[in-house]
Amino acid sequence: MKTSKTLIFIIAIFLISHLSLSKKRNSQFNQVQHEHYIKTSECHIPYINKPLENEKGNIKKQHTICSKDESLINLRFDEKSHQYLLYVNDHVAQLKLRSMKKKSPNLIGYNCSYRELKRLNRDYIVDAPVVYVCYLTDRSLKFEDQFLYSLGEEVKFWNGYIVPPSVEGMRATCRNELAEDLQSDTFVLVQPPKTYAPLISWHRIPNVLLIGFDGISQINFRRNFPLVFNQLKMQDWFRMDGYTGIGENTQSNLMASLTGYSPHTLMNLKCDSSVIGCLKTVPLIWKHFKKKGFITAYGEGISNLFDSEKYGIFEGTIDFYARHKNLQSCIDRRFNIKHNYDYCEEFLKRHANTNRPFFGVFFGNGITNRSYDNARIQTELLDKVKKFKKMGILTQSIVVLFSYPVSSVKEKKTNFSQEDLPILYIWLPPWFKAFRPEIVQALRINSKRLTSPYDLHLTLQHLLELGERWPRAVDKLVDCPTCQTLFAPVPENRTCSDAGIGESQCPCDSYKLLSSNQMKQLSVGKQIVRSINEFLNHHNLHELCHNLTLKSVKMVLQRKDRKLSSGSTYRAYFSANPNNAEFSTTIRYANNRQELEYINVESINRLNNYQNDSSCMRRLRGRKFCICKSQILENHSTSEVTKLIPNKNKIDDKLYELPDMRENDQNIETLNIEVISV
Repeated sequence: MKTSKTLIFIIAIFLISHLSLSKKRNSQFNQVQHEHYIKTSECHIPYINKPLENEKGNIKKQHTICSKDESLINLRFDEKSHQYLLYVNDHVAQLKLRSMKKKSPNLIGYNCSYRELKRLNRDYIVDAPVVYVCYLTDRSLKFEDQFLYSLGEEVKFWNGYIVPPSVEGMRATCRNELAEDLQSDTFVLVQPPKTYAPLISWHRIPNVLLIGFDGISQINFRRNFPLVFNQLKMQDWFRMDGYTGIGENTQSNLMASLTGYSPHTLMNLKCDSSVIGCLKTVPLIWKHFKKKGFITAYGEGISNLFDSEKYGIFEGTIDFYARHKNLQSCIDRRFNIKHNYDYCEEFLKRHANTNRPFFGVFFGNGITNRSYDNARIQTELLDKVKKFKKMGILTQSIVVLFSYPVSSVKEKKTNFSQEDLPILYIWLPPWFKAFRPEIVQALRINSKRLTSPYDLHLTLQHLLELGERWPRAVDKLVDCPTCQTLFAPVPENRTCSDAGIGESQCPCDSYKLLSSNQMKQLSVGKQIVRSINEFLNHHNLHELCHNLTLKSVKMVLQRKDRKLSSGSTYRAYFSANPNNAEFSTTIRYANNRQELEYINVESINRLNNYQNDSSCMRRLRGRKFCICKSQILENHSTSEVTKLIPNKNKIDDKLYELPDMRENDQNIETLNIEVISV
């Protein structure tokens, strides 16, 4: 008996020790698995799972509820009649009236009306966008804003009221007999589309949907949106762990994704944001999709992201477009972000069975890294992801989910924080995965590689050429000539410079600042300037542009290498003459031979404006390095320059022209369909 008890005791100890050992191994395995977002030969992005400070206090302090009331006014789309109908919940109205009896005991009646949200049509543009929510009755608005965003006349409605098909936005209100508001709500409608002629295509074309939200990083997405994070993981979305922003704000990153240019480059291409219609010539990605016959849509929840009045980017280029001018968390009874996603859902429902593919971008704000309204926002996002699957969107569409965090540090940083790492998820429909297994493999590889918004832009361009019998070669990007589509494997040894990521945004490594004496021992400044001059000469630009000479090296940072080698990686900030041109770049320098091991000249950043310096060039390659000889002569001459004829015979003007993005419906192959009324 003693022997059996001893045996049982030994077995129990063995099991306990075995379980504790396996648990320890598992914890070590998990720790290794989550040690880095990505870990390549040239880029290590560490993962540090530490809790936010004062998390519980922030939850209570920042919690916001737009409205707990039941909806009095509801808008629904009738699938049989293909019309929108307004419904009034009389039970809710009576409850509201009873709550007012103390002030006005005899109130029993109420009436409802709406005011149409008129199109912004300052310049009498046919395709002017629907803009909401700014009201003439809002005294906080400036006079010019009140003029721009007007409402139509009041129209009474009742339960079951049929909304006219011309209405694309409204603010509906129910009032008591004393004209006191019972409840108001704002709606944006996607009226049934016109009949589209189907595209002629010998291959299946997927829809493309981009859904973004502003102000949250990868680490905080895991912390604050665990249900959405796990849902995406279960559905087998591709998570791009090394995706990194190219700028410190949302506008810079979204501009790079949608145009392939940084705002700095656009400004120096004589596209000043203060000029109306300046971005009409810029090849925004939806222009490419529209030329291919896609139905296009854009919904925005940030009023200052694209100022359509100044930029003019939506005139005639977007089929469905809605944005509002309210940056508060709530718009009437709903979250700011919910308005935008509801518009997205309406667009998808109306175009679920159209005979043309669609391209849509829907971007909402209202989320920050330290905002804990996120519990409710998480519910909205999770609901939308599940609805997409239920509606069949995920079986027909490539979906991109992204977010760019907002940095709270305004001053220039020398080291990156993981709080700044943005989000990028990509969904491929099952039939697309089966048809393109090489793309599936590439995305799996690239999920652990360094990538940027420029890569996302090239991926969208690549989508347009997939399956074409005569695919058009995708042009290299000026701001990142080494960037590429995510549908092909990204090089393992990719650096931030290769991905178009600026030095202050680079998440890969830490750097140390060199002293003045250490900088003097390096000849990196002169060698970089020599490389720029060789680039100008190679591209036949030396006839137009001055050779540069080094003025000063302002700062050099050396990467803290993990392994011994003959060379080091440096970030250099320097200026050159003439005209004090300022640059920054990342290079590889051989210390023993005192020469450059590697430099990507086209990825060198021009830090100050060069619009006037390079006025002799229209665009684009090498323009940031060009100080026009004609400009120097004009600035330094005391007498009139009577003869200035640069030799342009060797230069192809097509290299310096923006692509022609004017609408041309002749490029869209269609079938003529005769509609017969019965």
